[in-house]
Amino acid sequence: MQTLVVKYGGSVSEEHTFLLEEIAYYARNDVHVVVVHGGGPEVTQWLSRLGHATEFAKGQRITDELALQVVEMVLSGRVGKRIVRQLQKYGVRALSLCGEDAGMVRAVPYENGLLGYVGQVEMVDVRLLCSLLADRYVPVIAPLGVDANGQVYNINADFVAASLAGALRADAFVLATDVAGVREHANSQHTLEQLTEEEAISMVEDGRAIGGMIPKLQAVVHAVQSGAKAAYVLDGRMADALHSVMEGRSIGTRIIPTGIMKGGVEHA
Repeated sequence: MQTLVVKYGGSVSEEHTFLLEEIAYYARNDVHVVVVHGGGPEVTQWLSRLGHATEFAKGQRITDELALQVVEMVLSGRVGKRIVRQLQKYGVRALSLCGEDAGMVRAVPYENGLLGYVGQVEMVDVRLLCSLLADRYVPVIAPLGVDANGQVYNINADFVAASLAGALRADAFVLATDVAGVREHANSQHTLEQLTEEEAISMVEDGRAIGGMIPKLQAVVHAVQSGAKAAYVLDGRMADALHSVMEGRSIGTRIIPTGIMKGGVEHA
């Protein structure tokens, strides 16, 4: 069976249910599907209600103790459960997890704790996911991790998803966001159809990729370098986004290991 890992971004709002419908379709039709979700905008809203200012540095939320508590409650509770309810409405068995569960995501502090309780992935253990997928569940995972001492960390969801996609040797890792794909350069309207991992790295190093696209490219490169067959950056608000990926139709930007030039997802 094929394995599909989808990063369901916080920017892909509840109003755009196409992606969840497609996830459910493939889960019902003999594809192993794992969903990793964000939820940053909702975390910011709840922190604001508590009178807590939100600050970012290096594209990451500075996470103090209160912010960490809110991140845990919002991502593991509200956002994860909401996605599960929607998927179950579409006829699949889904369950909400986070990277803490069964030691799935081992974390270390990001840049020695510079941003508080922000972590980065040290390693992943996908044995629980493999068991759940074998039983036809759809795991829905919040991007939290835990260190060797039991401390919880808030981790960039793109990197959690990429790490799991690599460890699962996913046939496709889909990073669903609110942009059409990777642009040729910051001021270009042209979306690149395909990049090798080396070309993606070059775009980061020479400054053609800027802002939020930098961590996305770093994540998809990590996914293909660690075992995923291909990765995609695409607009998750579009109808038929996953169908296009799985059927080999052009959509977004496809990132592949250097030396591989096939289109679409390979079928056994």
